[in-house]
Amino acid sequence: MKGLKILATITLCILSATGSMAQTDSIKPNFIKAFGNRLDTKAHLKYDPNYIDVPEKPWRVILRGKMDENIVDFVNSNTIKYEGTDVNTRLSLKFDSELNKSIGVWIGYRGLGFGYYYKPNKKPDLNIAISATAAKIGFNLRLRSMQTSNLHFRMDQSDGDTTVTDEMDAVFTTHIDIISAYLNAYYVFNGERYSQGAAYNQVVVQRKSAGSLLLGLTAYGSGVDLNTSPLNGGVVTMADSLGYISLGKISLGVGYGYNWVPAKGWIINAMVMPNISLMDNIIRKKYDCNYDYTSMADVDDYGKWDPENRLWENGKPRKPIVIGGEVADWRQDIDMWEMRTESQRTALAFNIDLRMGVAYCWKRFFVSANAIIEHYNYGHERNRVDLIDWYATASLGIRL
Repeated sequence: MKGLKILATITLCILSATGSMAQTDSIKPNFIKAFGNRLDTKAHLKYDPNYIDVPEKPWRVILRGKMDENIVDFVNSNTIKYEGTDVNTRLSLKFDSELNKSIGVWIGYRGLGFGYYYKPNKKPDLNIAISATAAKIGFNLRLRSMQTSNLHFRMDQSDGDTTVTDEMDAVFTTHIDIISAYLNAYYVFNGERYSQGAAYNQVVVQRKSAGSLLLGLTAYGSGVDLNTSPLNGGVVTMADSLGYISLGKISLGVGYGYNWVPAKGWIINAMVMPNISLMDNIIRKKYDCNYDYTSMADVDDYGKWDPENRLWENGKPRKPIVIGGEVADWRQDIDMWEMRTESQRTALAFNIDLRMGVAYCWKRFFVSANAIIEHYNYGHERNRVDLIDWYATASLGIRL
């Protein structure tokens, strides 16, 4: 219930603050009042009133329901030895993050806004959004983290003559961590008549249909951490010893957005922005393990594991997971450690950003729904990650 308490506290504090501000300006420090007045003045001057209406009440309090998902396909190529023979393997893991359902609150003053989301009855993941919107420019920041233990497992093994495929749904012994951070800054060429914020955060109200060419600069970072516990050592070993992979990306895009106003109070938005990366920085961390999941051995007494010298009592560095046809009892003494970190920089990868939204405003109230989809892929010839990051929201808000 901790996340729900945080959500309730934020809502009550903001509502109390906005109520006090509506009663008197004397309690506000001069610099806050001056800053608010500046935002109000600029908001009214920058837009064409024939196309965009700037509401008199500057505050927005929005209750939101949210669905989101990170779909991750993780493909690794590796060569292992099995009974003295080289076997080429292709391991495909599709992480099932499940459909996350959360509730949240969005607080905004003019073009500025902050959102926090909470998943009922589950361990809260980090899910925060911040935005700032003006007539010509704006930015959005999203921070998300999630854990999953479900995956779809496919293994293709080939010794040159035959190929064997194993495919199943599986559950990790412990969870896998997936994190992402998204920062987008954009420039609106026709900002006097077209507003992104009208459809997504109800900063202003679009009165007549209009569109605009958009220029965007995006910084994106994501990471997949398989090495959350030594108990995941089998998957890490089969994945070419890869326990962690991350992407840092900076990309530039040119797109187009359009707000259609079919009737008074309604707005339907669609935006598409293809982009090309200026820089991709890929980091891979390789791990070693005191168990060998890729070989079999005759019965042998390995004794106890020495974590300081990283050797078994018989002097061998790794113990086969299968000994004499029986699976070793590895859960009690499994150990993993980082061997090295590999970094690779590339550029000119293509990605696409899609957004869709609909809203209806009447008096001080508004309802809206929107969805954002982003697609990224990264890796190299042995380890590749394909990631689709999307979310959709439904909102009910009031202006104060």
